[in-house]
Amino acid sequence: MSSVENNREWEDLSGDPINNPFKPSDIKMDTQTVNLGYLIEMMKYDEINLQPDLQRGEGLWTDEQKSRLIESILLGLPLPSFYFYEESQEGEGTYKWAVIDGLQRLGTFRSFILEQDESKKLHLRNLEFITEYNGKNYDALSREDQRRISGSKITLNIIRKGTPDEVKYVIFKRVNTAGLHLTPQEIRHAVYHGRPAEFVRELAESPEFIEATAASISPQRMDDRYYANRFIAFYLQDYNTDYNGDLDLFMNTGMSLLKDKTREELQAIKDAFCRSMKLAFEIFGSETFRKPYRARQPQVSKAIFDTLSVNLAKLRVEEQSILLARKGLFRQEMTDLLNKSDFDKAISSSTGQQSHIKTRFGLVESLIRRIIQ
Repeated sequence: MSSVENNREWEDLSGDPINNPFKPSDIKMDTQTVNLGYLIEMMKYDEINLQPDLQRGEGLWTDEQKSRLIESILLGLPLPSFYFYEESQEGEGTYKWAVIDGLQRLGTFRSFILEQDESKKLHLRNLEFITEYNGKNYDALSREDQRRISGSKITLNIIRKGTPDEVKYVIFKRVNTAGLHLTPQEIRHAVYHGRPAEFVRELAESPEFIEATAASISPQRMDDRYYANRFIAFYLQDYNTDYNGDLDLFMNTGMSLLKDKTREELQAIKDAFCRSMKLAFEIFGSETFRKPYRARQPQVSKAIFDTLSVNLAKLRVEEQSILLARKGLFRQEMTDLLNKSDFDKAISSSTGQQSHIKTRFGLVESLIRRIIQ
């Protein structure tokens, strides 16, 4: 089996033009200029959610990168703006600020100024200009230097509570400027945190999904959750009537729909997902969700994954049993379909285009109906 990295599939997601742009009045954002000490105090009192479960995490910068940031502040250089959004705290009637852009910088301030564990405190290293500060931690700085840090002016942009999730998602994408850009799925994880994000994680970590994809979809950067999210989007919505050509928006809506599901409804969705994964693997084995073999084992195709998994999941249990009993015929018919030019185009280029979605979902649905009738 190829390595996980080699099994990451590039996909042409070109879709149709945006049909329903949001109104500018939907954006509720405040901009403030404050002292850096204000932000540090908020972190001290746990009023900022640094989102430690976000896949990229806050600890991606090296000590040298962190040190250069502190050096920039001591030299009086301006810092880039910070972006946050307000999130309510369950049962408390209060809000925290969740980080959109600035996570690595905040992590640096925490490790340099607020860290109590001596072994984890940041000691400055490899500085370019004020080399005499190498080896120092925050406590070793003079009061003048400490005041210079806390008094540094920074700009905060806060997306206020009540901003629609789809607007929040677009803002995330526009302002995601850090060295490691968030993937669309990482942004969805942050915007739809709580029940939707946790449910997607459950599906991605299910043994059935891991077996069906031969453990080739990396959890790094939430690639595996992206596949699970695609399933949810097409399982909970009608590709014929609900899809308008914007796959990102469609997947966002799928996440949003999970918010109001009961425990029983969520369990039913998970059961359908796991049955679909199990059935697909029983029928296709190592070729599950992959294009026909060519020079080497192909990657798991996102377009084949959502098309096949959702069509299988929507079958009744007895229909799934019939399809499994006729798996030899289904495998052959599916291979023939994968080699047809119109289907191959629908799973290979502009896969988010409305006509291509309808083509591939419709053809697989018709094929399955023909096999089980």
